[in-house]
Amino acid sequence: MKETDTEQNNAGVGPIPHLHSLCIVGLGLMGASLALALRGSVNWRITGVARREETVREAVSRGIVESATTDFAVGVAQADVVVLAAPVRAIIQQLNTLGDAFKPGAVITDLGSTKTEIVGAMNQLPAGLFAVGSHPMCGKEITGLDAADADLYRGKRWILTRTARTDDASFDLIRGMAHTAGAVTLELDAARHDMLVAFASHLPYALSLALVSVTDQASLNDPAVWQVTASGFRDTSRVAASDVTMMLDILLTNSAAVTNAIRDFQFSLDQFTALLDRRDEAGLRAYLTAAALARKTHGTHW
Repeated sequence: MKETDTEQNNAGVGPIPHLHSLCIVGLGLMGASLALALRGSVNWRITGVARREETVREAVSRGIVESATTDFAVGVAQADVVVLAAPVRAIIQQLNTLGDAFKPGAVITDLGSTKTEIVGAMNQLPAGLFAVGSHPMCGKEITGLDAADADLYRGKRWILTRTARTDDASFDLIRGMAHTAGAVTLELDAARHDMLVAFASHLPYALSLALVSVTDQASLNDPAVWQVTASGFRDTSRVAASDVTMMLDILLTNSAAVTNAIRDFQFSLDQFTALLDRRDEAGLRAYLTAAALARKTHGTHW
């Protein structure tokens, strides 16, 4: 499988060719935002699949998609491109059990936050289908159709992963779709992706959970702790409010990498604790300075 660290934006990428139909399966935050980002920018008919009739009606009435259904097989039957925008384990189940529903020659991609298990399922799709794993590095704590934002992907990294069902044409097609949504693409293989996002995305969630949990326990002794929290606590604890079902899927499909990241964090925290216990001012200054420098150096990319 090809791998490159080269980030690519819209420069040098031509328009997506005319396609008859794009179907987005899952009209929550990510799927509906993609429909809004692509609406009016491409020459294809955007349709949707949602679990609830209420979501179907609202998505159509608001013009987010041209038509929608609650029936997966009906929704994807005529789609040239299918974007699976459900929670990770739902995507895996769809790939494992509903492969025969796709139109022959269709290109399937996803918006899942982990890639190894999804790519494994894509590799088993019926012959004649194409598949490209993808993961836009963006989101919100709130979910659902009402949270949809046409600018959600603008300027954000969108990671692309080749599968056994990827050829150059299907890869370029999904890359073009990401660029049309305003994203900057980066190609990684599945294992490397999952290792990197364990640190960049899943570890921050775990730390946010721990912070909120330990503070909640402290509040049992003195509830005033919630009255003195300020912007630092707010910013550090923000992602603890993320959708629980979505995050469970992410953690359980990337558990080994996340566990390794947590262990590395625990080692670093132990080092920090030892410096503090010893009141080692020089050591603490060096530790704080190195972290501050890393944040200032790399934080400009976020």
